[in-house]
Amino acid sequence: MKLGASIFPRKIIPIEKSLDYFESNRYIEYMEIFHDYPNRDIDVEKDLIDKFNSYDLKYTVHAPFIEVNPASVNPALAKASVDEIKRSVDLANLLDSDIVVIHPGRAIFTNDMEYMASVYRIAEENLKVIGEYAKDNGVMTCIENLPRLRGFMYQDINQLNETLERTGLPMTLDIGHAYTAGFDVDDVSFDCISHIHIHDNDGIRDSHLPLGEGIIDFKRFFEIFDKYDGIYNFELGSKEYIEKSIDYLKGLKLI
Repeated sequence: MKLGASIFPRKIIPIEKSLDYFESNRYIEYMEIFHDYPNRDIDVEKDLIDKFNSYDLKYTVHAPFIEVNPASVNPALAKASVDEIKRSVDLANLLDSDIVVIHPGRAIFTNDMEYMASVYRIAEENLKVIGEYAKDNGVMTCIENLPRLRGFMYQDINQLNETLERTGLPMTLDIGHAYTAGFDVDDVSFDCISHIHIHDNDGIRDSHLPLGEGIIDFKRFFEIFDKYDGIYNFELGSKEYIEKSIDYLKGLKLI
């Protein structure tokens, strides 16, 4: 089982301490770098890139999403969002990483059907542009299903799968997000899945709990994905949560 974990918030734990922790944890092989505030400019911090590459770790990159929206109906904002995500592809190259995770976008007027049709069309077009740029640079852009929050697109994982089948892009399956959107572990197996985020919740809030502290049936989940050979990335907010999740996987005799 290939395990990764997301970088801790830079304002709470300095990046160097995150690197030290992940390298010392014999179960963690990959670190997911959140390429957004307050880490937006790490791609131009040469000393920091050299620091990353000095560690015996592998990396994945999470593209920005806080104020980035490739589905924007404003062409200037959509283009700026595409350009920001392309920077994450470039960062992946600097770190010899082949995976960039992307949020597909947000919508405001969710009751306006004409508007919603437009934002999904724009999202698909821009995800294709990003995917082609990534492919030219030897990187996979894995599009993530989003949690049940107003305005978040592709909460319906079946809809996301249909889009990815049309575009030929891979998916980041976030099982915690899927569970908040009403999908059980038996509903989320798709051929396009190339990357997986794991965390637990109560089926309502996207709370990113340690495995075993919510109600997701991870025993069944890992049985369904027994042939999957990609990364399982913990999206958790603390060392304690990571350690609890590792202990949970040990209890299932998966590591």
